[in-house]
Amino acid sequence: MTGHLPVPTPYTGSEVDNILRIALDIGEGMLKCGAEVHRVEVTIERICRTYGAAHIDVFTIHSLILAAVYMPDGSHSTQSRRIFDSSNYLSKLELYNSLSREICQSKPPISEVDERIRAVKDSRVYPFIRSFFGHVIAAGSFAVFFGGSLRDGVAAAIIGAVVALLNVIRFDYFNKMVKILLISFVAGLLSCISVRVGLGESMAMIAIGTIMLLIPGLSLGNAMRDLLGGDTLTGTLKAVQAVIIALMIAIGYSLAILMVGGGL
Repeated sequence: MTGHLPVPTPYTGSEVDNILRIALDIGEGMLKCGAEVHRVEVTIERICRTYGAAHIDVFTIHSLILAAVYMPDGSHSTQSRRIFDSSNYLSKLELYNSLSREICQSKPPISEVDERIRAVKDSRVYPFIRSFFGHVIAAGSFAVFFGGSLRDGVAAAIIGAVVALLNVIRFDYFNKMVKILLISFVAGLLSCISVRVGLGESMAMIAIGTIMLLIPGLSLGNAMRDLLGGDTLTGTLKAVQAVIIALMIAIGYSLAILMVGGGL
């Protein structure tokens, strides 16, 4: 009796496209939430292999994902995603990680995965009121921590509230760098004015407290992580971006000081 190996069912073009699409949807979401590049690439590859892919090529930097998937029957698909902005939403990132693990374990239908991805995208990161009070407390605390008086802390806390409000305003006609420049200018202007009107005592301490809300410390740390992890291109791009953000902050505060004529 001669046995015959089962012939694999050929994949249609739309099936291959959908497999890669859901993998890129999850990878894009992870990257927007602050995931490291290597983790995004591994996740995309594992999801595609779960659905039968024979070979996957993935190239990811902080602003772009390129991926090609090849199935055992020779069918293939190539797609890309452009990432325009990212932040550090660790709670939502964990939801994407949990979803990718479930996909690799149970291989749910594509339609079900689409629904789960939409649910994660629509989930709220955290209420604005929490971010608002976080800005207020952080700015006031940093001003006092670095040697400012309680009056400086109060002034910095008020300016921190303004920064929190400006952060949620959409600047449709400006990119991220210009937005940071404008917020820095407003914060610097308010720091000078608060001393002029007698609310605060030291413009330097108030400015330090509010600057701490804007400096890209986490971005620079992530850049070093990528560089040490071997992702030289991504790490370099992130480091350059962090330096440019720091320059925008410095320019914004400097312009405010020059305009008002406040001394440090």
